[in-house]
Amino acid sequence: MDSHTTVSYRRNAGFLERIGSSLMGILAGLALLLISSGLLFWNEGRAVQTAKSLDEGFNIVVSLKTVDVASRDNNGKLVHLSGPLSTDKVLYDEAYGVSVQSVKLKRIVEMYQWVEHERKTEHNEGGKTRVETTYSYSQEWQSDLIRSNSFSDGFNHKNPTTMQAESKNLEAYKVNVGQFELSKGLINKITKFHPLPLAYLNPPQDPRVRLFDGAIYHSNDPLHPQIGDLKVRFEYAGISGKSPLGPPTEVSIVARQFGSELLPYKTLAGDELELLYYGRLSTKEIFNKEKVQNTMVTWAIRFGGWLLMFIGFSLITSLITTIVDWIPIVRELVMMGVNLMNMAFSISLSLTVIAMGWIIYRPLLGISILALALTPLFLSKFKSRESYRTRHD
Repeated sequence: MDSHTTVSYRRNAGFLERIGSSLMGILAGLALLLISSGLLFWNEGRAVQTAKSLDEGFNIVVSLKTVDVASRDNNGKLVHLSGPLSTDKVLYDEAYGVSVQSVKLKRIVEMYQWVEHERKTEHNEGGKTRVETTYSYSQEWQSDLIRSNSFSDGFNHKNPTTMQAESKNLEAYKVNVGQFELSKGLINKITKFHPLPLAYLNPPQDPRVRLFDGAIYHSNDPLHPQIGDLKVRFEYAGISGKSPLGPPTEVSIVARQFGSELLPYKTLAGDELELLYYGRLSTKEIFNKEKVQNTMVTWAIRFGGWLLMFIGFSLITSLITTIVDWIPIVRELVMMGVNLMNMAFSISLSLTVIAMGWIIYRPLLGISILALALTPLFLSKFKSRESYRTRHD
């Protein structure tokens, strides 16, 4: 394997230095607790606001029977419509002569380059630590230019400093569904890309440019590429009009009608509704999907907030493990107990913050969650009183 190893030494921190680091960790831990609490509190408000906006939108949305006429009666209202995408613009890549009638066309360029991999192992040798760093190298297709001058062995693993071609995104500036023109926000939601077939790629003129495996290769031998060779692929999204690629892409949209334009709709709850899904979906199907997505985002942020709290408590209690880390057996037992304590604290505090957020928006549910969060505290006090009575009976 093409690799080499370097060895360096690092002085181990003394006891007082580790204590100092632990004290700094306490400050960092407190900061993380504040950040995570704010994040969790904000998330509950966001979740409730989004839910209210979706309920509001579902109750007032007007389903259009046709997309061929933009009726003035629905001007300013939240409307729902389904239909095929259409655009008059043909997207054209001049460098490769590729053209397609779609909403988006993406050119993806990759270069065959050296990639450095680093692996470190550390060995405690009393007052110092021996650090062994192993650097290995592989040849890979990469879309970003890798600077080999930062490699440990850049002399034997040199990458080109520039790429002959670059990745590029093309987008139709005007996209319609029937008589309705989509906003920039709705166009941004058209993200389902498909590889462009070889039939759309023009025969290469340069003998070093070859069509192979669905891509254009700047290489003498695509099966055995050399450093600096290029691979170019094209992808499209949103078929428009009659095309050999297939029928026009159908979408379902919920947005505000303003004349013949589709724009974001501002709800009373404070959110903007501007929804686009592929296929013909009813209003109920669209709003159900949005509710599921809101639930998933809410739980993802809750987990992230709890994890930040756990890390924060771990930093705050790191002083305890630092004091006993010179006694191996005691250290392991203390670390296990501290981790369990941090787990309990982070769960209780997370539930408490979440409950405080819900008390503002939904009091009964918030109070229930708060009671659940305080349960470990009540149980610990109850057990301490029982043990006290047992000792004095």
